[in-house]
Amino acid sequence: MTAKTAPKVTLWEFFQQLGKTFMLPVALLSFCGIMLGIGSSLSSHDVITLIPVLGNPVLQAIFTWMSKIGSFAFSFLPVMFCIAIPLGLARENKGVAAFAGFVGYAVMNLAVNFWLTNKGILPTTDAAVLKANNIQSILGIQSIDTGILGAVIAGIIVWMLHERFHNIRLPDALAFFGGTRFVPIISSLVMGLVGLVIPLVWPIFAWVLAAWAI
Repeated sequence: MTAKTAPKVTLWEFFQQLGKTFMLPVALLSFCGIMLGIGSSLSSHDVITLIPVLGNPVLQAIFTWMSKIGSFAFSFLPVMFCIAIPLGLARENKGVAAFAGFVGYAVMNLAVNFWLTNKGILPTTDAAVLKANNIQSILGIQSIDTGILGAVIAGIIVWMLHERFHNIRLPDALAFFGGTRFVPIISSLVMGLVGLVIPLVWPIFAWVLAAWAI
């Protein structure tokens, strides 16, 4: 079983490439921010009072639609980053890398949910318990909210797995799962293990970040 490894890059080159991957979600975030700002402001009571014509039901439907569309990037920003990072960093098969990024991030949160459920913390609707454990609904999964940083870490891990295994050759009996098909498979396994570690280390990590006021 062999796999082709990617050429070595310096740490500086890596961070340069990583920074470029942020441009895709940031560009969409900017556009969505404009949509949300316009839609929300023009549908507000104060603006309608000032400019009564904006109270037209058709116009209000348009403004509400703009607000809904604009809220997308803010609701799914971590997901966008965990997809954009493998997509931007991968040298080949970028679509596979992006797909694996989504798979890895979703599985990571499912593993976190498994840990929380196994410990008896979930299921619950108690707001105090959810707040104490920093639990949010992520892709419809109750999980610890690791924010953008968690998505960036997940994206980098998936990218490393992609670069390591996208050309892997498996024995003939398992050949169907080789090559690019193996990337989302190994990503789901590795990120499933990462998700079991997050509940143990993230509270400490979050405390350090809060102490540094980051």
